[in-house]
Amino acid sequence: MLKLLRQIEKWKLAAFSLLMLIAAFFIYNQFGNRMSRVDEAKFLIGQLNIVLDAAEQYSRDNGSLPPITSDTDTNFGYLNINHLIENPGLSTWQGPYLPYGETWIGGDQYIDHPDYIATQLLLKEKGSQWARGSSETGCESPSSTCSLAACIWLVPTKVAQEINQIIDGNTDIESSNTTGKVRYDKAFGGALICMIGDDYPMSSAQSN
Repeated sequence: MLKLLRQIEKWKLAAFSLLMLIAAFFIYNQFGNRMSRVDEAKFLIGQLNIVLDAAEQYSRDNGSLPPITSDTDTNFGYLNINHLIENPGLSTWQGPYLPYGETWIGGDQYIDHPDYIATQLLLKEKGSQWARGSSETGCESPSSTCSLAACIWLVPTKVAQEINQIIDGNTDIESSNTTGKVRYDKAFGGALICMIGDDYPMSSAQSN
């Protein structure tokens, strides 16, 4: 019973932290000095590439990408992005690979982003359709190639659409996009934006 109460308190704190971050985003979105839509889109493309480059360097140093998270459904393909900023006990680790913090409670799929709410890494089946991590399109161990994607949220939806137009030439103004190099999904207060990078094999270490 005591263990259950501690778990409830932990998730209450996590939910409160998330609400505070969303509130901060709204204040920034409404009253902050913001860039133009095009400038912010270009800035975010650079930020997504930084995360993809960090994952690539991690893979070069350590022989594979970070593993699939153990605290989420493995079918989603969330990678343990914490390994980019904290050594998981590897002698080959040369990080931190990103200058980001980690204040998230109860989840290995997120780390902070200095200008937005959170950063994620996904490993998805190549060519699969998805708009966010929580779709059962995660790369499976028999796959010879998987698509790595970096995600940032929350961003203004119109900026996500602008990124989609810049990268994929898609001018449709939809609430989500499930194909192409850029994926996004409108959420409460903004959008999740993801960009697919290079292909990687699914190693046995990642699927464990």
